[in-house]
Amino acid sequence: MKHSVAITILGLGLLVSSAAFAQPPAQPKSAEPSVSASNRAVRSELPFADRQDFDDAMRGFVATVPNAANPQQYQFLQGDAPDTVNPSLWRLAQLNAIHGLFKVVDGLYQVRGFSLANMTIVEGRTGVIVIDPLSTVASAKEGLDLYFAHRPKRPVVAVIYTHSHSDHYGGAKGVATEADVRAGRTKVYAPAGFLEAAVSESVIAGNAMGRRAQFQFGAPLPRGPQGNVDAGLGKIDSRGFPGRSIIAPTDSITLPVEPRTIDGVAITFHLAPASEAPAEMHLYFPQLKVLDTAENATHTLHNLLPLRGTEVRDAKGWSKYLGDALDRFGAGTDIVIAQHHWPVWGRDNAVRHLEQQRDLYKYVHDQTVRMMNQGMAPTEIAETLRLPAGLEDVWAARGYYGTLSHDSKAVYQKYLGWYDGNPAVLNALPPEPAAKKYVEYMGGSQAIIAKARDDFRQGNYRWVAQVMDQVVYAEPSNTEARALAADAFEQLGYLAESATWRNAYLLGARELRNGVPQARPRQALDAEFIDAMPVPLVFDYLGTTLNGPRAEHATMVLNWTFTDTKESLVSTLDHAALTYVPGKTSARADASVTTTRAVFNAVVLRQRTFADAQQQGVLTVIGNAARLTELMSYFDDFDPAFNIVEPRRARQ
Repeated sequence: MKHSVAITILGLGLLVSSAAFAQPPAQPKSAEPSVSASNRAVRSELPFADRQDFDDAMRGFVATVPNAANPQQYQFLQGDAPDTVNPSLWRLAQLNAIHGLFKVVDGLYQVRGFSLANMTIVEGRTGVIVIDPLSTVASAKEGLDLYFAHRPKRPVVAVIYTHSHSDHYGGAKGVATEADVRAGRTKVYAPAGFLEAAVSESVIAGNAMGRRAQFQFGAPLPRGPQGNVDAGLGKIDSRGFPGRSIIAPTDSITLPVEPRTIDGVAITFHLAPASEAPAEMHLYFPQLKVLDTAENATHTLHNLLPLRGTEVRDAKGWSKYLGDALDRFGAGTDIVIAQHHWPVWGRDNAVRHLEQQRDLYKYVHDQTVRMMNQGMAPTEIAETLRLPAGLEDVWAARGYYGTLSHDSKAVYQKYLGWYDGNPAVLNALPPEPAAKKYVEYMGGSQAIIAKARDDFRQGNYRWVAQVMDQVVYAEPSNTEARALAADAFEQLGYLAESATWRNAYLLGARELRNGVPQARPRQALDAEFIDAMPVPLVFDYLGTTLNGPRAEHATMVLNWTFTDTKESLVSTLDHAALTYVPGKTSARADASVTTTRAVFNAVVLRQRTFADAQQQGVLTVIGNAARLTELMSYFDDFDPAFNIVEPRRARQ
């Protein structure tokens, strides 16, 4: 049976089907005996008898709606973990498979399991407040419809984005309309810097991040015991076909601590910038005695630098914000919720949870810095760092999404960058030529493969993966090397407690065996997003697509006027850099362009050309109109399915 999935995650859409492979994909293999034994041992190392999280995840359950597209998708998550899944991760996957509408407390509900994130609904005096409307329009609408099926149907008077990741705003138009927002019937609140942060994370590096996100979230993998079981924060399969949307905020929270009253609901906003997202905030509801920690205190050790890539997050600041929230709100908090996972009930439990999360990020930060200052390299620190007593058996401190290993490397990078201080790596050869020399020095690929097979039999999968990577990069068509590398990746995936590591390993194995599928990802910049971006941010994006070598001898100045949004800008292309000054015009411009943002956006999205727009009379040019076509010729199109586990090649 063909397997297909439709995913929208962090603004990165993807539609992948097994039909995208030239031949039916190779089947995964069983767990090796050493992997089975290792996973069985986990069952005696952690407190599996503690079922409190399962009680909490079901508490307040009202109702659910089966996934119409695939109601059986996660039915395999029953009973004990199979040998191909780390039992700790299996447990979390079971918890994250619980879905539906839940009453947290009178006046506050959550929709969980309809998308990666949670949607929180707060009942106001005249309507409802929706916090984080999920990843897609369809999932948000279905979640809100489920709520209205059990509670009085009233208008959505406010939408609140807790932070700048699109699994928390992508479904905005499933709960509100642009017309209601423009008319003031629905207000949209976000932390300061929200839109700029969303553009930076989802657009500027969107193509590279989208491809890498496939490995982090495992979207192309089949769901099952030998494939994708979870994403760490939840399930990546949003209800309904992907349809990302965004409605620009109408109000920003700018003060570190800012009390507001929205439709009779008192909310204290608590900014936490550069924690889990560049723009993020907590929400405290004094009347309900509920603290919403957004994504800063969930039931996992989070990422300080996700595998998909982003700016390094500030572990010390993250801990400080949680400590500040605990100090300000802890004494009046009976329930801690987050925009992923399930709540923590009871004041003592809530305080303990916040304390543990606060200490977790401070521990990772301080111990990494301590070892860094002792001269240890990132890989040495990652191999040494362990959870301390008091946190090692706390489920919410386990590395399901982040890990101690790559979080410690993130702390190192934040302070010292990519360079570990050893001049041998200062100007090392790129992967492909280096791999060829390694293979030559090690006696050729056949000798290496023979030794690696012995290591595989001994369970040395990390080393096999590392050394086979050299052979694959030296000889991409070497089927033996690809197969052995895939086998090693697969066993490492079966061992991984982290969902993101499991997904990366298993997708690496899949692509080594089958090649990169002809995926059809959503563009990093789409119509919904560009409509919400001020024109300077669009030019920031365009600058990152400019092909420097192709444009290095070009010089042009263009004036831009947008009649519908009353925006203007002068852009300069010189020295292969596209710069701009908002609100200005230049007397020395090669051309002056007057049009609407809708027309300009369509040209940027390659849906039409400047020449077509001019011919249709929806764009006017004074000066040399040919410069517009020339400018567009300097912008690159990106390959959304570039190679990762083998040398990068031009796609056919």
